[in-house]
Amino acid sequence: MVSAWASAGAQTALTAAAEGRNAPGGAAVMSVRPGTKVAVVSTREANVLVTIDGWVDGSRLTGKLDTFPASVDAKAPLRVRASASGSSTILAELHARTGVHTIGKSGTWTRIKRSAWIPASALPKAVASVASAKPAATPAAPAVSPASPVPAGAMSVSKPTKLLAAPAGSAVAELAAGTVVQMLAHDHGFAKVRIEGWVPERELSPADSSLGAQLTAADLRADPEGTRGKTVQWEVEILSLQTADPLRRELARDEPYLLAKGPGAENALLYLAVPPSLLNQAKALPPLTRVLITARVRAGHSEPVGTPILDLKSISKR
Repeated sequence: MVSAWASAGAQTALTAAAEGRNAPGGAAVMSVRPGTKVAVVSTREANVLVTIDGWVDGSRLTGKLDTFPASVDAKAPLRVRASASGSSTILAELHARTGVHTIGKSGTWTRIKRSAWIPASALPKAVASVASAKPAATPAAPAVSPASPVPAGAMSVSKPTKLLAAPAGSAVAELAAGTVVQMLAHDHGFAKVRIEGWVPERELSPADSSLGAQLTAADLRADPEGTRGKTVQWEVEILSLQTADPLRRELARDEPYLLAKGPGAENALLYLAVPPSLLNQAKALPPLTRVLITARVRAGHSEPVGTPILDLKSISKR
């Protein structure tokens, strides 16, 4: 729910630099500079969800990350500028491996949008004082997925309702009042919607029963092209946290990765590339810890010794 002082999309300029996070108290995804105008989306206690819109060097963007259609590469932070020019004002810096939405191109430049939570204290005092207040009569804001921004044109469910597999089809879930959804299509009085949320990882399994959890490290090495981009859920044994050297050609220089063994009883070495959002969790894992990971295959047979490389999406202890 957007606060009383602003409607969705209202613009305000930051009065101080701010770290943008994927959730209040969550992992940092960007650094926003003072004076940058942001679109206010929602508030939660002393935090404000804002959206930044600007231009980046398109060559630094890489493939999908979680629900985002593009992401910053692992090399370094990426500057967001006010226009498609290397001399234009710098609005913010996106952290390496941060997901973004792309909305346009101009030559080698790409226009992006990204939402993040910032402290209300980084906004003008009049805004900050209202955002920090918590009137009893104001309903609590609907939960927003920490991994994703509120989509443009998002809608809110007005009362508890069933989520159907198809128009007039069987129910697959119950949506609580206030749930934020993105409308995708209409069909005879029904709306197709997208919803994001969180469920216990132990309750999930790959939808493609012929791959996913059934893939082995040997499968990755035997068919590196066919398995690239596949998602697996494996139990592995962590050996150590390391940083990539130039010999690991398909890892970025100094990119952190977990050296692991598995999956299961398979005695194969694995490189698990660690994104910034999971780095603290990876650092806390003692050697020989067994964990359940969800990861996407980056390379099934990497140079120089053929070790598979996977991009970590989640880690949970067994």
